[in-house]
Amino acid sequence: MTPLDHVLPTPRLVEVQGVDVAVPPSEAWAEVRHADLGAASPLVRALFALRTLGAAHGEELALRVDALRSTPERPGFQVLVDAPPREVVVGAIGKVWQLDIPFVHVAGADAFEQFREPGFVKVAWALRVLPRGDRDARVEVEVRVDATDDASWEKFEAYFAWIGPGSRFVRRSVLGALVRRLGSPDAAEEDRPRIGDELLPDAREAMTHGITIHATPELIWPWLVQMGCDRAGFYSVDLLDDGGRRSAREIHPELQELRVGDVVPTAPGSAEGFEVLRIVPNRALVLGGLYDPVAVGQLPFDSPRPERFWHVTWAFELEPLEPAITRLHVRARAAFPDAGGAKVAWIRPVHAFMEAAQLRGLRARVEGTLPRDDLRDVLDGIEGAARILFAFMTPFRRRARSHWGVDEATAARPLPGDALVPEARWSWTHGVTVEAEASSVWPWLAQVGADKAGFYSHQALENLAGCNLRNAETVHPEWEARLGGALSLHPRAPSLAIVAMDPGRWFVAFAAPDEAARREGGPWVAASWLFHVEPLGDGRCRVISRYRAACSDDLATRLAFGPALVEPIGFAMDRRMLLGIRERAEATAGARPRRSLPAPPA
Repeated sequence: MTPLDHVLPTPRLVEVQGVDVAVPPSEAWAEVRHADLGAASPLVRALFALRTLGAAHGEELALRVDALRSTPERPGFQVLVDAPPREVVVGAIGKVWQLDIPFVHVAGADAFEQFREPGFVKVAWALRVLPRGDRDARVEVEVRVDATDDASWEKFEAYFAWIGPGSRFVRRSVLGALVRRLGSPDAAEEDRPRIGDELLPDAREAMTHGITIHATPELIWPWLVQMGCDRAGFYSVDLLDDGGRRSAREIHPELQELRVGDVVPTAPGSAEGFEVLRIVPNRALVLGGLYDPVAVGQLPFDSPRPERFWHVTWAFELEPLEPAITRLHVRARAAFPDAGGAKVAWIRPVHAFMEAAQLRGLRARVEGTLPRDDLRDVLDGIEGAARILFAFMTPFRRRARSHWGVDEATAARPLPGDALVPEARWSWTHGVTVEAEASSVWPWLAQVGADKAGFYSHQALENLAGCNLRNAETVHPEWEARLGGALSLHPRAPSLAIVAMDPGRWFVAFAAPDEAARREGGPWVAASWLFHVEPLGDGRCRVISRYRAACSDDLATRLAFGPALVEPIGFAMDRRMLLGIRERAEATAGARPRRSLPAPPA
């Protein structure tokens, strides 16, 4: 509970504004508590005096908290609570909508809180100083207003409709002046020492960026550890990074192990990249490299420098600001001979552009604000829509589509679940061969579902239909299908029951018919969906998706659940699902081992 909570616990209006300043809290407190807050702006001083301090008394005013004193003879704003070095609360009671405000004097904070006489509003504001990391502070102004009766509140609302913009201008100007006097953390970021600076003391160029993330360092750290080409990407402009592959949108457990001496690749398939120089878990990750652009390529960071070289560090430092707010500082430093100066001229703007994009992308991932569908998802959805449209226009190709990915003999084999719909009105058996062991493919298959891993299909189309899903990039063991569980197809559609399974090989989801409706000649539908992984030997397997459907003969049911409508959509989405499973399983099976640099040449 803050001092302001004690003074005005149930306000009808609350407004909070704040700034970060580049001084410790003790220095910020001395400034806001005792300095003239209006010194930098005569306009601010005039506006503040006109409406709050009673300029009609004709005295020259300084906008100092120390000057705010109320007496029975001269009522007005006064300090109600002084709680150094964190907060000072100022308040007044009056009919503020009148030109010459009639204020009421009260003895202190308790009397202010207990005042109930009709016809008045109570205004209180706090200047608050909070620690902001190791070396900075946050200064906040919180304004609260309440009224002793509804009629007074209506008068205040009408008054504040025109005075409110000026009030906010005063607060913004005062806070802005504080930043100009004390400096901002962003402006000071370049000058402050950071972890990793000592590794390259003779750096000729340095660039520092930062971003504030609403999360703890422990939640940000896994995203940093998994960065790199052939890993999770760099969360920047993907078309220019990692061969154009999309940066990860999930934390990948298999990429969380990193140690000093490892190499974080900077190009797909490359043995070179950034050497891991220092790891302080949940605090700092320092990457770097020594590069010979003429002869050798990359050397271990501590090797003697060749005649032509680039020696760089790239440090990521996490600074807790508040319990759930962290500042991520990123600093790139470079040392090079005189001949490298021309190259820096174009590297600097490119790095600034890419780094800013990386920090925005990282924050969006950590805070969970990344859009579900990006441009690639939209383009993939357009492809899927075109494939669906083509299938609608070519019903004569339905038989060929019904066994996409497998030959007719394979498609004709009996498989688990067939007996659930013994006389299918229509069906498909699609398949794809995967260059991976069945045991590594099964976890991907077993977690499908709109409420779990998605369907690895045309995600934008799924979301256009209201699924609100994101296709998984990693295996989540807690999502594995189980007998008696359910397969969700859509948040607003009935789930299919998982009625049979051989863990590690297959499971069958089933929508049972309404037997009472079938007996009475009413509409009914039955459908089974088999997900099957079968080993083929030599580290390969086949994934099969078999769907079988039957329904009553009435026209409405046949149109809604028959092949004319469902098959074109089902073919496009099922095909993409199988390809999505293959992409994920093969990428996992082909994951590159940890890389390190060879010893420097003798």
